Amino acid sequence: MIDYIKKGDIHIHPNFFDGNLFDSIKSDMRNLNYVSTYQPDTYYGNRLQAYPCYEAEYNKHNSYIINKLSSILKRDVLDFKVIARKTLLSELKQSTSFGRFGFTHKDINSNDKSIMAGMMYFEQSYGGGTAFFENYWDKEADIYVSAYPNRLVLYDGNRWHAPAIDKTFEERTTLSFFFNTGKENGK
Repeated sequence: MIDYIKKGDIHIHPNFFDGNLFDSIKSDMRNLNYVSTYQPDTYYGNRLQAYPCYEAEYNKHNSYIINKLSSILKRDVLDFKVIARKTLLSELKQSTSFGRFGFTHKDINSNDKSIMAGMMYFEQSYGGGTAFFENYWDKEADIYVSAYPNRLVLYDGNRWHAPAIDKTFEERTTLSFFFNTGKENGK
């Protein structure tokens, strides 16, 4: 599976967390100490000139998540990081990046190396989710995955993608997973 993802495939995994754990994490998401920031991580005069958001680290269930990802991908999961992210429609409307999609970008680590990435949604939104593009200048998505609670979307961080904005939701919350993969399990 990892070879397909590295070639641009998107893996969708429904019901990633068991129901009780998902509900517990959803509750945790409301009570995190978010810090105001923006994406992409480059200089802007103010955060509304970019894609304004709020972020917090969320490490409460890392062992569960790593084991589950490792089982799905049949690979060791390395350098794992989770970021809880919240966006507000009122801020997105003020942003220069406001439109159908947020900024088109790739997820790379501090060494400019490709990483694996995953998105976990908490709201059901056919208009929100993640859009994937062949090129950063493309205006329409090549692949689009709508937001659905407890559905994990895995992709190669080197693939161009953007958050899709549903203008009927005042707030969007997600968990973003970033990691590398090692050798095949058991080898």
